[in-house]
Amino acid sequence: MTTLDYSTQADWQSVGGNQQSPINIETANTTASQLSAISWRGLYQAKTIIGTDTTLEATGTGMAYLNDRDFNFDQIHFHTPAEHLIDGQAAPIEWHLVHRSATGQLAVVAIFGRIGKPNASFQGLLDQFTPATSHALTEPINLTELLPDTGTVYHYLGSLTTPPLTETVEWYICADSVMIGEKQLAAYQNLFGPNNRQVQPLNDRPIIAERL
Repeated sequence: MTTLDYSTQADWQSVGGNQQSPINIETANTTASQLSAISWRGLYQAKTIIGTDTTLEATGTGMAYLNDRDFNFDQIHFHTPAEHLIDGQAAPIEWHLVHRSATGQLAVVAIFGRIGKPNASFQGLLDQFTPATSHALTEPINLTELLPDTGTVYHYLGSLTTPPLTETVEWYICADSVMIGEKQLAAYQNLFGPNNRQVQPLNDRPIIAERL
């Protein structure tokens, strides 16, 4: 298995076009909506830890109602520093909750972390991660503390942020960040180097500011 090299990302081969991710979200240029973008439905749990060279990844179960459609949770993974920017500012960490609908549509909920009190869900993942191995968990890890429950959600159409960079991915960027501990972030960064894709051109895509 080839290790993904973020130092050569300019050479990554893309199957996409002009709707790439991540992006810088300029809040003054978004379109406000009173719609509710995300409704968490069902308990989010990690059940298998995936050992990769670039990020902590876990698969599991959960369900969200995204813009009036049901999506099943597939996996969670992390990027440091954050991939998406809000008005040019990057958070120290961003995690992606990858979902898929019954018709195969991909939707990713992106959540930013900020330094504060330790996060029990994040700690559970760190405690059971072993580099370069994948294993089912004896007890599922509750991911609830990694999910925000208020705030603005920025919705746009983009792509995967790793090859093959496939487009037509629905993105939901949560403006309200979630706290993790400073030592937890350091522990993650000791395991993995920077793994954020560079910001891509918006190319006149609309960004809708909805609510959680």
